[in-house]
Amino acid sequence: MAHVRSNCKNLSTTISLEEPLLMMVEDYRFTKRKDNRSQAIAELIKKGLKYEALLNKKKEKMLG
Repeated sequence: MAHVRSNCKNLSTTISLEEPLLMMVEDYRFTKRKDNRSQAIAELIKKGLKYEALLNKKKEKMLG
């Protein structure tokens, strides 16, 4: 369950990442000039979900 903070419009949650993955997120963050890690992670999640939806759509199209 996400935590609702009174001083923020967004829900918050805690995640754990292995060090190599965290370093990739940090590299992405600085390469794309994101203000903070949360923005970078949110953008990467959105891109991943969009890609997953595209793959599913392609798979459905191939199956008929």
